[in-house]
This record gives sequence, structure tokens and C-alpha cells, in this order.
Amino acid sequence: MDPYRTNKLNQSILEVLSKLLHVSVKDPRVGFVTLNAVKLNRDHSVAQVFYSVMGDEEDRKKSFQGLKKARGFIQSKLVRTMGLRQAPELRFAYDDSVEKALEMDDLLNELANKGEFLTEKEKMRKLTLEDLIPPPEVISGLRKAKSIWVVPHHNPDPDAIGSALALGEALRIMGREVRVLGYPDPPIGLKDMPGYDRMTLSTEAEEIYAAEKPELMVLVDCHRIDRTGPLEDTLDRFDKQLCIDHHLVSGRKAPVPGWVEARSCSTCTLIHQVITALGEGDDDSGDDPFDLSLDMATNLYAGLINDTGGFRFSNTVPFTFEFARRLSEMGVDTAMVANTTLHRYRQEGVAMLQRVLATFEYHAAGRILTLNATEKMVKETGGSMADTEGFVNIATAVDGVCLVAFLKETGEDIWRVSLRVCGKGDVQAIAAGYGGGGHKMAAGCTIEGSLEDVTAMLVVDLTGALQEALPDDDRPSHFSG
Repeated sequence: MDPYRTNKLNQSILEVLSKLLHVSVKDPRVGFVTLNAVKLNRDHSVAQVFYSVMGDEEDRKKSFQGLKKARGFIQSKLVRTMGLRQAPELRFAYDDSVEKALEMDDLLNELANKGEFLTEKEKMRKLTLEDLIPPPEVISGLRKAKSIWVVPHHNPDPDAIGSALALGEALRIMGREVRVLGYPDPPIGLKDMPGYDRMTLSTEAEEIYAAEKPELMVLVDCHRIDRTGPLEDTLDRFDKQLCIDHHLVSGRKAPVPGWVEARSCSTCTLIHQVITALGEGDDDSGDDPFDLSLDMATNLYAGLINDTGGFRFSNTVPFTFEFARRLSEMGVDTAMVANTTLHRYRQEGVAMLQRVLATFEYHAAGRILTLNATEKMVKETGGSMADTEGFVNIATAVDGVCLVAFLKETGEDIWRVSLRVCGKGDVQAIAAGYGGGGHKMAAGCTIEGSLEDVTAMLVVDLTGALQEALPDDDRPSHFSG
């Protein structure tokens, strides 16, 4: 049978049946019936008629009964109208494709409204501060504890200290016994942050823990105890542990339970959301409502502006500016915070910077940059390794550089390595290969060996990462010193 002729006949029968159904058939039960398609069998003896009905299941049943009753009438009319020698047997079949299409449309619209079809960049542009919701177990854990230690990572930055100080103040307002821990010899600017003078130094932690037996430990801006350096052994004794951090990194210890939210531009952003939730009060725990204080807001802004590099890093998104606006609206002296904590160096730090700049060495056609800070530099300048905080950002700002390795000497032939990506690349795997950790854009590890040997190994590793990240026609074929 000619398929073209069959398809044409199917369409003709559909048109005639549709007209007969709505003009000649007077049964009200078929008033909401729509004929969607006709399909003849091979010898045209049977015509399957697909229909749909506006209404519920009961309406469908009534319509089907009406069609069955009218079948003989419209079959005979079909023969006369189309001049057929023999009418095909009409068999009515309910067509749910329209309903399924509508359901699919509804589902697609629902997914679209949830942003499921957006790219990651588009999702981040639409993200709001209110989308960052603290897990209930974090809020309940903070409410239940009566004595709490709040601990930033070792070698802290303003995001870590700002998070710790702001959360500590909020918990004190709630009536909790709180200690915010810090480390000796902090980078310049941290001591000027509100409440820093109340911090407990890590050198006192062991003795205080033995005397007080605090109930809960909260890590901020990190989620592994091994990132707390000299505090690791003491903190490992806590039965109850929580963390609040804005990026998951690998390492030799498992993450502490809590809230790790990679969409956030800083841990201070998450701490703001936690304090906001705690500030709503709670009848069960007897916590009264409270508002964010100016000191809290100042510390949160310090973390925000530093972890976004003064709003120039790739983690800066629309809600970053909304958060900054809210803090500024509270009265935060944004210029003072920036001048105090961002790109600020002691004179000894500047002397260290001069020496570190002299170690800049370019590799892979200028796309890889290595630099180092040695204990000899510390002795010559009277500075400290804390003064090198932020030096790596100078390296990442060099035009054309894709990957950076900053080596800091922490002992004889022992180097703490900071790895950074400027653009495309992944340094997490490199750090993990040396027992360290981090994430795609920033990672760290400790390597033993001479400066020359460690640098050479890292250059090989970074060149491999560069080869994977760059297009074939843009890959360097040689090193340049």
C-alpha cells in the first residue's frame, strides 16, 4: 500500500469525522471531544481514531460512551461523504499525548523557574544572600552548646579572623561562654579588628582546655582540624565539632560536620547568615532576639573585602555588592577597613617584599611564576613570615601569568608552598600529590628538599597542569627563564 496515499487518506478521514462529530452528532457527551489523529491499518479495514477530552476522568468516560453510541451513524456518513466503497471500522482510542505535553511543559517551566537550565555563571548572577540558608543542625548545635571555642585556621587572613570575631560576639550576646582563638604573630591589620584583643592565643589553649573542658568547637574558614596547626591535638579532643566554610578542600583529615557552601564569596558571608538566624531568637532554648552590631558588621566587611581581593577576584558576584551595601548601610567605615586590612605592610614587610620580588622567576614562556621567602630574609629584615601575607596576590597580578607557586621556608629545607591559578588551571591535584590539599584555584602543601629541587619539581607539575588547561595552539613548547 502506498504510504503517501494512506497518510493522505488518514488526514481526509480525520477532517470529515471532526466535522461530522461537531455538526451532525447531537449527543452532548461528545461536546468536549477533540479528534487528534486517524491511523488506517494496512488494508484500510480498520481506522483507529485518537481523541482527547477537556475535563476529568468522569468526563472521559461519558465522552467515550457517546462516541461508541455515535459510531454506526458517523461510519455510514463517512462512506457517503467520502464516496468510499466500504467504511473502515472505527475504533476510538483515548490520546493522552496532549495531557503529557502539558505536564511536560509544566515540569519544564518549574525547572526553568528553579534555574535548572542556567549555566553556573548564570546561576551565580541570580543568587541572592537569602539563598544561602544555614543548615538547621548548625543553628541547633550552636544554640544547644553552653561553652564554645571559635577557631580560625592557622596563618589566618581577615576572612578567618573576621568570621571568628563576629560569631564569637554573637554567641556572647546569647549568653554563651565563648573563647575565640588566635595565633601569635598575626599579619598586620588583624590586631586592629574589633574584639581582637579578647582573643585567646593558641599557646594557652592546652592549659585552658584542661581547666574548662569546653563543650563545642566551631571551625571557621576551614573544615579540617589539621588546618589549625599547633591547635590540632587540643581540638581533636572535642566530642562536639562544627565547621562553617566557603570552599571544600582536600587534605589528610576528614571534614568536620557543618556548613560548607562553595557558592559563597567568603566565610564572613555565611557567618552573617548564621548570626541572622541566631538573632531571630528561640523560645525552646530561651534565646532572645538580637541585631547585628556595628563591630560584627565591621569584622564581616573585613573578611568580605579581603577574600574578594577588593571586589576584583572571580568570586565577586552580584550579591557580593548587596552584602557590602547592607554592611555599609549599618555604618561600617569601609575606607578604614580597606586601609587597615587590605594591601597593608609593615616597614619590615616592605623590606621582605623587596627581597621576594627579586626571586621572581618565569617559566613556560612566562605563564608560570615561582617566588620564595626564606628564613634568611626574615633575619635580614627583622620581619616575619606573617609579613608575606598577600605577596602571592602580587604574583597573580602579573600580566600573562597563569600559575603561581610561592615557597615559604618553615625549617631547614622545609617549604610551605602556596599554589594559585590566574584564569584556567587546576592546582588541587598538584598539592594532593605532596600530601597537601586545597581547591581548583588555590591549594597548598609542604615539601622537603632544597629550594632548587623543590622549585624544579613544582615547575614540572605546573607545566603539566598548564598543558591540560590551555588550547593546543596556545601551549608553550619551551621554558623561558
